[in-house]
Amino acid sequence: MKSIIRNISFLLLFGSITACGEKNVTVSYQEYPNAFRNPMKGFREFFAPGIDRVREEYPYPYGSMTKEYMQWNMIEDDPNDGVDKIIAYSNHRWKGVEDINVKVIPRVFLVWLEPWHGGKPKNPNNPDDLVGWHWPKGITQEKSPYKQRPNSVAAYVEEKDKNTPIIGGYFDPSFPERVEKLVEKLGQAWDNDPRVAYVEMGIIGEWGEHHDPDLSTYWAPHDEPDHVVNRTWIPGMEKILGDAFAKAFKNKKVMVRYAYEFKDYEFGIYWDSWSQPQEVVRGYEEMKKLGDRWKTQPIGGEITWNWGDLARFKSFEEVVADKDTREYVMEQIRNLHCNHLGGITWADFNDPNFQKNAEILQKAMGYRFVINEFTYPKEIKEQESLSISFSVVNTGSSPFYYNWPVEIALLDPVNHQKVWGKVLEDVNISEWMPGDNWSVNENKYQTAPEIYHVQENIPIDASIAKGKYILALTVLDPAGMQPSLRFANENYFEGGYHPMGYIGINEPIDDTRLDPNSFFDIQSDKSLKYQIKQPYTGPKDTKVPIPVIFDTDVGNDIDDVLAMQMLFNYEKTEEIDLLGITISKSNPYSIEYIDGYCRLNGKGNIPLGYAYNGATPEDGGYLRQTLDTIIEGNKILHPQRNIKSNLPEGYKLLRKLLASQQDSSVIFIAVGPETNLARLLKSEADEYSELDGKSLVAQKVKMLSVMGGLYGNEFDFPEWNLIQDLDAAQTVFKEWPTTVVASGWELGNKLLYPHQSILNDFPESYKHPLCDSYKIYDKMPYNRQTWDLTSVLYAIEPMANHFGLSPQGTITLDSIGHSLFTPSENGKHRYLTIQGEKNIQTTLGAIVRQVTGKDK
Repeated sequence: MKSIIRNISFLLLFGSITACGEKNVTVSYQEYPNAFRNPMKGFREFFAPGIDRVREEYPYPYGSMTKEYMQWNMIEDDPNDGVDKIIAYSNHRWKGVEDINVKVIPRVFLVWLEPWHGGKPKNPNNPDDLVGWHWPKGITQEKSPYKQRPNSVAAYVEEKDKNTPIIGGYFDPSFPERVEKLVEKLGQAWDNDPRVAYVEMGIIGEWGEHHDPDLSTYWAPHDEPDHVVNRTWIPGMEKILGDAFAKAFKNKKVMVRYAYEFKDYEFGIYWDSWSQPQEVVRGYEEMKKLGDRWKTQPIGGEITWNWGDLARFKSFEEVVADKDTREYVMEQIRNLHCNHLGGITWADFNDPNFQKNAEILQKAMGYRFVINEFTYPKEIKEQESLSISFSVVNTGSSPFYYNWPVEIALLDPVNHQKVWGKVLEDVNISEWMPGDNWSVNENKYQTAPEIYHVQENIPIDASIAKGKYILALTVLDPAGMQPSLRFANENYFEGGYHPMGYIGINEPIDDTRLDPNSFFDIQSDKSLKYQIKQPYTGPKDTKVPIPVIFDTDVGNDIDDVLAMQMLFNYEKTEEIDLLGITISKSNPYSIEYIDGYCRLNGKGNIPLGYAYNGATPEDGGYLRQTLDTIIEGNKILHPQRNIKSNLPEGYKLLRKLLASQQDSSVIFIAVGPETNLARLLKSEADEYSELDGKSLVAQKVKMLSVMGGLYGNEFDFPEWNLIQDLDAAQTVFKEWPTTVVASGWELGNKLLYPHQSILNDFPESYKHPLCDSYKIYDKMPYNRQTWDLTSVLYAIEPMANHFGLSPQGTITLDSIGHSLFTPSENGKHRYLTIQGEKNIQTTLGAIVRQVTGKDK
């Protein structure tokens, strides 16, 4: 069968397919022959703001990054300027890059060219002009002994000034502290900005290139034979910069100018004189000494053809048209594992000769992932997993430096839109390395690139309608989770997916082969983009998200679903880090509902724990009904985890989550029976922690916000949550070692969630699971009490004055579940209060806004 199919003519043109038994099919598509744009690799652009015109054909066929020189005084002039100024100016300069799938490499600088090297002042008619000197307030202007040599860009010092230092500027006494504070702000502004690819350190020297002045005496200065302290170099600044950038940037890769500096730090390199013979020793040879640094840090730079031996060329087109020079550039790309190069801003991509030469370099730079073969089942039946495997090789020169998610997807066979998708859990694309030890004579790496094998079993949503689909693969940009990075294979659909073949879901299919005429040319696809908040405002308040654990009995009342949506909305605005959810309702459909709801909010990987043999095993009023709801031919929830998924015991998951967190950091929210919490308190040391449960809670938990009990004199009956597992509730209120803030039944009873919000505040509310569950739970219209929601609101916003607080005291439960509060100065318990219609409406408004995710 294999040999027969491989001889079918159109498959020879477009790939091959091999039947592997009756169940599986293996496909192999040909490598895409041309170069193309891919994120964070290849040719890097630069446009001088206010001067260079961005042409109509932008983005260029290959460019996916642009360098942005950021003037210090434009992002911080006064030392008291905040991070918001950096973000605002970045938004101004980088406007729209996300719409064309371009990332930015920012470099802060102070001096474009020193006056003694012929530098000119800033153009007052161009507010963004890079030319000139951009010293912020508080740093005195430089006073230098240098003088410009006539008709030259070089400088000299007179004999009387041979030891005279430069005063001011980089040598101002306040400069080191200003640097440290600025870099801290840069990290807050850029370390999580999805527009930023890498960060070039810059700051010191002309163009931020770490020369004039230098950071060390390793290399001789430009203008004189020997170094002079505080004139040609800045003592101590290398360590100040290294420490500051290493501390400020935990996510983005940082690049420095010279490989012989910052040896105590794991930084990448930008070599801004690529392939200049005059820079071979200082640049190329020093970079080769870094060994395997390229495996984790990007190596890049630019081809500057306006000086040295390359000055004989009048354009970048001429540089790459010269065979010897082009091969020299290629050799250095391969040997240094180059990720990107600049110098193409003014190149003419409409010139077919240039495009051919540029393509050679583009294919070599960065990564180039080629899928060799892909195996999958022809049909998935109910309760079966999707078992896929594929092999991939990196034929480029560098890895991809961030672990972006790989998604397997089912596409509509007609319009190619995604019907279902799942991120592969055990794939790290930053580990897909190219070869090493380049041979010029053989034009290949002597150490061949490794072939990486991926194999995963993926649960398929039971809600997917039976039928014929297209199985596809893509790599998502985490900024919006949209297709972005492409494989170098010809099987490609516009929009970023690589189709592998047809697959049947609960339906057999005869032919898995795709029509090659449906494929789209990768290079021609300009539809890809990523998403940012508009305008980008940076991490919220630059605070670390609050670690939160949520224990819920979803299924007993609808308020749990509303509370869960509040938490997902808090996480979307980076106010919390939802570590995990434990389920206190011992009903299997609670697992499916919560897992489906997590996936609805893009959080399918949140750990879940379950109270086996716990309380309230009945189905409840909306779980199965919502899970079974089909609208427009599709189920509205798509769970992948169920009772057969072997979820950990709730208390075991709690031990695991707590053990991984900082001391006194976790906010615990419990809005159902206290089964999981009591089991946690009674737990013993295990593989996660040598502490018993009570000690572990005391060490890791900051506060428990619990919905349970009745407080005050208005009502007197055993509250429902507490009596479902009364022994557990008594244990928790007696033994919990940290602060406990309780929200009583009487509080949520005053704050009624408006049914109008269910009808009007959610997009496509007619098929939104929250809205449908709300309507199923009780006959509309009704306004439901916000019991669980109050516990969430206080836990995350305790300082917002949404509620009053009782004095400190102790809550005890009697034998039938009545809650009694006794004031005590040493008590660890308090309960929430609210008085007055105005306060009630204000707090209710805050709850509704958090549930709906609308602006606060």
